[in-house]
Amino acid sequence: MKTLTVFTPTFNRAYCLGQCYQSLINQTSQDFCWLIIDDGSSDNTKDLVNQWIKENNIEIHYHYQENQGMHGGHNSAYKLVETPLNVCIDSDDFMPNDA
Repeated sequence: MKTLTVFTPTFNRAYCLGQCYQSLINQTSQDFCWLIIDDGSSDNTKDLVNQWIKENNIEIHYHYQENQGMHGGHNSAYKLVETPLNVCIDSDDFMPNDA
């Protein structure tokens, strides 16, 4: 089991989610999984995430739900996290190297 879950609630943010993904695959420690909470997106978020899952650069878990707003995305993440630690990275943010 990984030590950390990085969770990202997102809604129609496929246009910027890639920057977050790139920052995560560039981390020197891979002791984390990325949990993406798709809060009812109607853009190509699902297709993009499925492509990344196939690439298998990092462990990714994808959860789709009807739109519940930011708090609903956080609540879903907290129910799904199975690691001892978790942190939220917004879909328009990214992590610096060696974070």
